[in-house]
Amino acid sequence: MYIRKNIADFLEKMPKEMKMPKNWKTFVKKYDIEYNLLIKHGKECECTNCGKYFYSEQVEGKGCWDICPFCNNQYDVRRSNLKNYFFLYDLAIIDNVDNKLILRYFEVYRKYDYKTRRFKDDIVEYARIVPELDIEIVNDRFIKYLSFERVYHTKKIKRWRIFTGMYGLGQYYKAIYLDNIYEKTKGTIYQYAPIKEAIEYLDNKKVDLLKLLEKAKYPSFELLMKAGLYKLALNCPEKFNQKGSFEKRFGLPKEYYKFMKKHDVSEKELCVLKLIKRKNINIINKLLKISNENIEDLEKVSRIINLIKLKDYSKKQQGFSVQNYLDYIRNLEKLNVPLTNKILLPENFTEAHDISIEKVEIVNNKLINKKIKQRYKQLSKNIYSDNTFFIRPAKNLKDMEDESKQQINCVYKNYSEDYAYGNTDIYFLRNINKPEKSLVTVEVNKNKIRQKYQKKNTKITKEQDIFLKIWEKNIIQKVA
Repeated sequence: MYIRKNIADFLEKMPKEMKMPKNWKTFVKKYDIEYNLLIKHGKECECTNCGKYFYSEQVEGKGCWDICPFCNNQYDVRRSNLKNYFFLYDLAIIDNVDNKLILRYFEVYRKYDYKTRRFKDDIVEYARIVPELDIEIVNDRFIKYLSFERVYHTKKIKRWRIFTGMYGLGQYYKAIYLDNIYEKTKGTIYQYAPIKEAIEYLDNKKVDLLKLLEKAKYPSFELLMKAGLYKLALNCPEKFNQKGSFEKRFGLPKEYYKFMKKHDVSEKELCVLKLIKRKNINIINKLLKISNENIEDLEKVSRIINLIKLKDYSKKQQGFSVQNYLDYIRNLEKLNVPLTNKILLPENFTEAHDISIEKVEIVNNKLINKKIKQRYKQLSKNIYSDNTFFIRPAKNLKDMEDESKQQINCVYKNYSEDYAYGNTDIYFLRNINKPEKSLVTVEVNKNKIRQKYQKKNTKITKEQDIFLKIWEKNIIQKVA
């Protein structure tokens, strides 16, 4: 395999074994606490963490836990005849070779010693990542085949090699050692980036350091972090990476800074703030809620009606959403109805919305049905399932109508045409065991979920939301 000269030079300079930081053992012990057991002798439990005994009625077995009253930690309860047990977890260190940052991976193998009734650690380094060179390096201890990974603790490091597996190394480490981070970033392109502060802000728990470092390359990252605008720094510093006044950078006068810092505004909150020019986080969050956090839809509505007036109006309307409101406005435009104040804010929105749907006839059903069938073939690549749910695109016009009847929503009358002509994508979330029964109607626009509602446009369950987020990230956004 050909290796670029700068990478080959770097590998030659990189030591096979590198020093461990000063407080490394203390750092490991901090996370070891989580990986312990309660060993039960009759009615007594011994905590492998603090070594204290206490009385417990809890039965033994995996998933049978109790809380040690001395160290206040929750652990599984196991029998005293337990012989073999171990935990595995990863930690990471940031290091520096030739003024380039290295992320070093360590696997902690905590094995139970039945003689002492305590856990002992065996720690090995098995991988390194060099973000600046965009390379992943592993040693002889590490084997990965497709999704299978294993680290051998009995092997000594003979050599390091560039990892070229089909799938990259996952960042599974629990935490990153931070005590020497200023020393280790010195001389690197991240020398002045407040990386430690960013990791601490994220509570140093399973931090995606590579993503953070990508953001830290922007000069605006340092500016935003020091300004206390952490969410903007960690999620979208590139959008504020321009010189000039506060207003040029953020789209608002500097008088809004204290408010932005106090609430550590997100990008979407900032967008709403720019639309309403009102320093009120409750109004901002309410508008985000009724719009399903869709800023583009809020911008469209803001051109029709004052958003604060719409927010106040929504309080009196059951099941109100900005998306439904835009549907209503589109219906009125199709019917050439003048948009007077009375029409824009009807006394009963649901009733007015439903009447507008009834007045808008779907034309050319045959052509629309044909086009929907074609769209189904195009979008079938996005079909996805797990052990509980599956999601698929709408198959035909009758399928849309059936979904609309089951869900008591407007997907048939208001979305069939847009779906047929590729203006939006419509999917149905179902239970694997009841494939004909509708659960959630989903609209996807520009490779993002725009709407997701159960029957009568009610909020979806936590389990359904988790499934849809996985589908959106791993299927919809990857095929885009």
